[in-house]
Amino acid sequence: MIERIVVRLVVFITLFLVMPNISHSFSSADFKHMKTTGPHQCIGCDLSGMDIEGWEMDDAILKNSDLRRTNLTQVEFELADLSGVDLRDANVFRVVFSRANLSKANLSKLNLSTTTLNDVNLKQTNLSETNLSDGFLQGVDLSGANLHNAVCTRLTLKHAKLNNADLSGATFDYADLEEANLSAANVKNIKLNGTKLSGAIWTDGHKCKDHSVGKCL
Repeated sequence: MIERIVVRLVVFITLFLVMPNISHSFSSADFKHMKTTGPHQCIGCDLSGMDIEGWEMDDAILKNSDLRRTNLTQVEFELADLSGVDLRDANVFRVVFSRANLSKANLSKLNLSTTTLNDVNLKQTNLSETNLSDGFLQGVDLSGANLHNAVCTRLTLKHAKLNNADLSGATFDYADLEEANLSAANVKNIKLNGTKLSGAIWTDGHKCKDHSVGKCL
């Protein structure tokens, strides 16, 4: 009787210690598939926690994949399809996302201040509490995106599409929003100190007058 109890305790403790490591590691089969296909392709895969620092992932197709906690330092994702991916807690230092599709992706709470986001698709993307300071997103599609409490200080968003976006609580101090489209956007508690708004389409559909700074005139 005592021996059975001891065995059960050992099994329980082993599972308790091992299972968290299993559930939080990437699938080796998914990783192998992604690594060996050209271009790198793995749709809806578990790639969480992988380390691909410095890889060239141009034209990769990883839509709807789990990329949480991945090390993507200096990875190149030019023209990649990353729609619907989960990038929470990933290391995105100096990642190149030029012309990539990140629509409906989850990038919340990331520091994107060192990434390259030229001509990227961020439609309906979750960017809540994300740091986009000093970035360049001119002409980018952010329609329907969630930027709640995002830090966008000195961010260039000239000609950007922000219609129907959630900008509540976001900081756009000294950002460039000239000729951007903010129609039907949620701007509750938004911070616009020194923000350029000339020619922008405001939430109610009217066009901001020239020399609008910090407020749509």
